[in-house]
Amino acid sequence: MSDRKQPTGSSTPLNIPAGNSPITPDPQPRTEVENLSGDKWTDFRAAMGRIRVVEDLENIGKIPCARNSLLYGIAGGAGVGAVRFLGSRRPWLAANWAVGSFIAIAVFQWETCNRARRKEIQQMRAIQERYPHRHISKLKKIEEEAKAAAAAAAQNGERPS
Repeated sequence: MSDRKQPTGSSTPLNIPAGNSPITPDPQPRTEVENLSGDKWTDFRAAMGRIRVVEDLENIGKIPCARNSLLYGIAGGAGVGAVRFLGSRRPWLAANWAVGSFIAIAVFQWETCNRARRKEIQQMRAIQERYPHRHISKLKKIEEEAKAAAAAAAQNGERPS
């Protein structure tokens, strides 16, 4: 639950978290730079030009599922490599097994995590569509409309309903 205290005159329900950001924002339309030109090599060069290795590695922790999949891959690769080295006493063979198992475990973990994440997002969207009145932004909008209607009724000398 949120640590934020609600104002005493607030009429928002307590079971709705503070804030009005949607669970899954709609994707933004593509910019002109992101559209494909139709020429394979021009598009390939444009894609390669957008790769920023240092920035990508600095922000790898912000990529969903990346941290866990890499940690599982590293641990699994080290374990398989160590067992393979103890069994064969051939360092190159053990290194190959370690790298291969790192890649396999990391990719498997990445796909498993992303599948679970996609399923959770799909469930959240379904809930959001089924109960649209439960979202705080919708409640705020309804409350503002009611206040505006009451103000307009008071201004016209009518009794609010």
